Amino acid sequence: MWKPPGERQDTPRRRGEPGTRAASSRRRRAGPRGTQIAVSFAPMIDMTFLLLIFFLVTTTFERAEGILASQFPRDAGAPAVALPLSPIVVRLRQNGPEHGDFDIAVDHFGNTPRDFAELTDVIHRIHDEPGFDRETPVVIVTDDEVRWDHVVACWNAALRADCARIAFAEP
Repeated sequence: MWKPPGERQDTPRRRGEPGTRAASSRRRRAGPRGTQIAVSFAPMIDMTFLLLIFFLVTTTFERAEGILASQFPRDAGAPAVALPLSPIVVRLRQNGPEHGDFDIAVDHFGNTPRDFAELTDVIHRIHDEPGFDRETPVVIVTDDEVRWDHVVACWNAALRADCARIAFAEP
């Protein structure tokens, strides 16, 4: 216990007793089995740089959606082709519980193909009309009851008709 200078100490301190200089230096030198504990930062820094390089190499940069490059046609004297007022809409409806109980209809063209091979022919004929081509969007509208394989067959019929833009819509 520390006493201010000028006060008398009751008992003299011995060497190695707690609170003396010899005891504190002995504690500083002695660690568990004489080893010192230290943290090495070199592996942590190496790992940080490796992760940084990994993320830089594997990152893909995409063009922002609002900033797309576009060019106007150079030939202004060419005759204009009337653009279609609406896309080609193909509707699928399930009529009964059987596999073959479904209807195919193409809106605004009065065509009702019986199967998907005829649907391909109908879409080919629509592409031959003025203002329609393979870039004209084809929208497939199905009811909730339509079997999934019919939807896929309709998609494949549009692909066989060389349609470039095919989409799905809610009824």
